[in-house]
Amino acid sequence: MYYRSGLFFLFFWVLLAGKVYAEELTVSNTEELFQALSYDREITAIKLKPGEYVGNFIVSEPVHIFGEKGAKLIGPNNGYVLTVESSDVIVEGLQVEGGGSQNAGIYVKGDRAYIHHNEIKNVFHGIYARDSYGHRFENNVITSFPGDRNYKGYGIYFVSAPNSLAVGNYIHDTQDGIYVSFSDFCEVRENQMIRARYGVHTMDSKNILISQNEVRESINGLMIMQSYEVFIIENFFYLNTAKNGTGMFIYDTFDSKISSNMIKGNFKGILMENAQRNRLEFNTILENDTGLELRKKSNGNTISFNNFLENTNQIITDKDNVNQFNKDNFGNFYSDHGSLNLNNDDLVDFAYKSGNIFYNIAKQEPLLQVFHQSPAVNLWNMVEQYTPMPSDSFIVDEFPLAKPAPVNWKSVSSKGEVGEGRDFQGLQIFIFMCVLLGSTLILFTLRRARYEA
Repeated sequence: MYYRSGLFFLFFWVLLAGKVYAEELTVSNTEELFQALSYDREITAIKLKPGEYVGNFIVSEPVHIFGEKGAKLIGPNNGYVLTVESSDVIVEGLQVEGGGSQNAGIYVKGDRAYIHHNEIKNVFHGIYARDSYGHRFENNVITSFPGDRNYKGYGIYFVSAPNSLAVGNYIHDTQDGIYVSFSDFCEVRENQMIRARYGVHTMDSKNILISQNEVRESINGLMIMQSYEVFIIENFFYLNTAKNGTGMFIYDTFDSKISSNMIKGNFKGILMENAQRNRLEFNTILENDTGLELRKKSNGNTISFNNFLENTNQIITDKDNVNQFNKDNFGNFYSDHGSLNLNNDDLVDFAYKSGNIFYNIAKQEPLLQVFHQSPAVNLWNMVEQYTPMPSDSFIVDEFPLAKPAPVNWKSVSSKGEVGEGRDFQGLQIFIFMCVLLGSTLILFTLRRARYEA
């Protein structure tokens, strides 16, 4: 009896041992990796030892692929380096490079891929997800082909890939940083994008959250096109100074919210065209050539509690646009507006006007653009702003704020350029309390020492 029981347990121990062995494989060369990916038996994890693995690799079963430091997937001069055909695949800790001139380092066709902490370079697209859903692409470093080659792809590219998330990625020198196309209910959060054409680009998508990203040295920080219900919150767009470049370009976009963003030092801060029924509030628009430009068919927008600070032109608008520049009788703050406030409330006592007339005349006569920012034009605009004569070329904010609107926001900058917004008055109170407490302790110590002496 005991002999039979021993054989029974030995048999199942061998089975279990074989199953445990089959669940995770360690590979150290290209041939072993191809074999691991083609095994019929179930494998839950494949670990890559340091070294180069050359080829076009296909993942057809749910598996966790992860590499030790120095594990590199290198594609030949054609095709995708790594194609994820199965759902529920994890790719982690790999260096990926090479592949075809129009292909991606990682191409995702299955659902719910989790791709994180990889370095992807010298590729056309970094990560390309198509006709699938539920992905999470996190903390990857991505760049395209080196140098000034014009045919670069996108860092992360969602095409018909709804309910997906791109978070914490560092993307530089690509065509677009993150491109969301025909993909609803996606989130783009806490990414850094540098030297792209567009940092974040959306097309024909709805219910998209774009939050706490940083985009700089690009043409447009955002390019939002033909999209609905986009939430653009607490981002930082700066030094996007290419000619006709903008911090945000909002085009054919409707029913969206743009709130608590820092838009600094761009050629244009926010540019809107055929953008309707959107809310702009609590944004800081600082040191741009033009703070906000409203081109044709940009109507029905509510623009309130924004801070327009030291822009060459605060607001420019097409004369046919109709927008509301206040909410509940509270408008925006303008650094070039007077501070007359006889009743000492939250508002300046006279309306703010901006436009400007030269912008509309130059649209009809483009040759007049040579006088842009000339002393004569600047003087003309200043006189028009303060004259009581009404003009269809100007927006009128009837309720300008006497002080900047309070804005709290965060940046993902890792260099300490910008951090979480703070209330300066609260900081002063905190410092005062620290000094008071420190002084009290010193006096108490001195009195005690004198008493003991």
